[in-house]
Amino acid sequence: MKKSVKLILVAMFAIGMFGMTGCEDHQERYETPPWLGGSSIEILTERGNYTTFLALMEKANYTEPISKQLFSLFVPNDAAFDAYFKSIGKNSVNDLTKDEAVSLFTLHVLRNPRSRFNLVYEFAWNEFQGPYQDIKMGEYASLFHRKETPSTSIPYPEVVKYDTPSQRRGTELLIYTGTKNVPLFTEEFFTDYGGDINGSDYVFMYPGSTWKKDYTSNLKGMNWHNAQVIPNPKIPDELEVRTASGFIYFLDRVVPIMPNIEEYMRNNQDKFGIYYDILQRFALYGTSKVDEQQRVQYQKSYQQVFDLAHERGPSAGNAGVIPPQNMWTAFLPTNDVMQNYLNNTVFKYYSTLDSVPTVTLFYILQTQLSRSLVLMSKLKKGYFNAFGDATNISQSDISSGYMCSNGVVYESKKVLEPNVFTCVPGLLFVDKNYSTLLYVLQKTNNLSVLSNPDSHVTLFASTNKTLEEYGIRYNATGDRIEFRSPADGKWNAMSTLDLNFFAQDQIFKGGLSDFGGDGTFVENLSGNYIKYGNNKIAAGENQFSRNLAGVDDVVKNERNGFLIKVNKPIQSRFVMGQYLVSDPEVSEFTALLVKANLLDLRTRDAVTKEVIPNLKFLAVAKYWTGFIPTNTAMQKAREEGIIPEKYPTSTAGKDSINSFIMYHFVKDDVVFDDGVSQKGIYKTNRTYKDTDGKTTLNATVAISNIPKNLSLTDVSEQVVKLDHAKANILVRKGVCHKIDTVLKYYK
Repeated sequence: MKKSVKLILVAMFAIGMFGMTGCEDHQERYETPPWLGGSSIEILTERGNYTTFLALMEKANYTEPISKQLFSLFVPNDAAFDAYFKSIGKNSVNDLTKDEAVSLFTLHVLRNPRSRFNLVYEFAWNEFQGPYQDIKMGEYASLFHRKETPSTSIPYPEVVKYDTPSQRRGTELLIYTGTKNVPLFTEEFFTDYGGDINGSDYVFMYPGSTWKKDYTSNLKGMNWHNAQVIPNPKIPDELEVRTASGFIYFLDRVVPIMPNIEEYMRNNQDKFGIYYDILQRFALYGTSKVDEQQRVQYQKSYQQVFDLAHERGPSAGNAGVIPPQNMWTAFLPTNDVMQNYLNNTVFKYYSTLDSVPTVTLFYILQTQLSRSLVLMSKLKKGYFNAFGDATNISQSDISSGYMCSNGVVYESKKVLEPNVFTCVPGLLFVDKNYSTLLYVLQKTNNLSVLSNPDSHVTLFASTNKTLEEYGIRYNATGDRIEFRSPADGKWNAMSTLDLNFFAQDQIFKGGLSDFGGDGTFVENLSGNYIKYGNNKIAAGENQFSRNLAGVDDVVKNERNGFLIKVNKPIQSRFVMGQYLVSDPEVSEFTALLVKANLLDLRTRDAVTKEVIPNLKFLAVAKYWTGFIPTNTAMQKAREEGIIPEKYPTSTAGKDSINSFIMYHFVKDDVVFDDGVSQKGIYKTNRTYKDTDGKTTLNATVAISNIPKNLSLTDVSEQVVKLDHAKANILVRKGVCHKIDTVLKYYK
């Protein structure tokens, strides 16, 4: 044991001695090579033309970190700083505040030393990227062009203009931003992004900047925001200058304090003030912090619309796992262009912007935005807006460009319109009489259904007044659609199911324009059927309450269909259970359903508190046709022994009653006596076991569908004719027909 301990101590001593000599060898081996020169600060001092940059570094308190750590510096010379100070009305670094110095200097600094190769082919955690296209790392290539710097905007005061969830209207808040991401534009980026490698896209975004000026033939373009990286004065065939403490890139101009798109609009309201004013209705002031002076600062953001105040642009989430590539693009109409557009649209119906529906304002704002960088050269290939709509815009529609820290602003000569404005639902966005229906369609995500120019649709449009008379309204305070309960008269938020049914009841996928004649049946988007004719339209509830919707006007849309102005909404809140209970002529069959525990007369709607009889088995299928025996038919069936006089007590008897009932309901099909539905064999809801004793089958009934003269042939080969006067009772999920002879499910 003692011998083992001695051996361990000897080994540890030997390892220690080896480590000491290894350290000495390491120091000698990795001495700074003579060709590398001194540190970045030493090189800038020796060259003598970068005194302003060094003075700015000192004022920003960065001299010590840069002298002790590894950085990449983007350095303009003294002449470039002189030009910059002149442009902002200052003489020198001494005229800058400490915050201004920090904000400006840090736009010229990157943590860690990066060669040109490493700058171009940035790496981000959990992403496949790199310059090599033959391996999986080549997916993003040079697209990770945005570099996060320590720079932020100087906190600034802002008065909250409109109400926010925190009710701060009229309050002055101090606003801070996130860190700035400076875009690095290179020839490789434009190649991989499909832009112009010769610089036309770049100079359009950066008017007055240069691209590849004085470059040798083997150098590829490289610009740090608005500044061109100029060749290394000592090695003209290179752009990077290697130093003992990192890399230096010399710039032909100063990168100015950089606003994001939100700040740029705020500072240029003389040009974009109307758009910016509309945008403020979507502003939030949420995240807050306390600075060194104990001032509360707030971070501004936007809800619903793209968050143009977010420094990282469309890349949201954890900074370490999000590819630093995307930027917003804002096609901002000038005030005169925007005012003219509003005058010719919403102001024909609304007196002020405050009264315009927020959904209309949202579409106006969002349509001018893209969640990716749009280059002028790529507009020729087509452009799709934020909603995926193909949009006609060309470089001739753009006056100029301006690159911000989170995206580019293009000054637009026209307001871009989304498909929802130019397709069938367009009128709803500007006509105040239809704002409730607009909100209904928006909240149920049905606007996209109505705005595909390649798919014809018909929309039945009711005014706010007629909707409220029916019992539907929009509550602006709660931003919700409400329904007035027939049970207690109270207004409550509509359930998601009822709201979706109602919205889709107003939509037919196809073109309908002629509502004359005797009429016909069609299925609306909801799956419920309507009947139209004699310029009247009815779903189940319209039909039952004899409150048919009249056609006031047919508005043809040149792109994708028709908007039908109706004097009452399409109403389908009428289920089969309600019909059965309401019609005294089928009361005996209804009573039998109750005794069989198939019809629940006590089902209460949790929201409206209505008691709505529920035919339980309807939930298993989307479509149903009920052939409902009249009391006359039921009495005849008892006399013939088809059903017992009294409800059976035995299990076998109950089964036969259930089979009798279920055989009167056709499952998965809706059949009218209009001759449209093909004659054939239809599956009923009565089931039985096949001869193998295992397979469950549905009993069938044969239907011959001659217009107004439908007949059924049951299992017993009995033919039952349908009286047209008792046919086509519309209900949700299908239709009911009254028959004067019951169907037999056995031979």
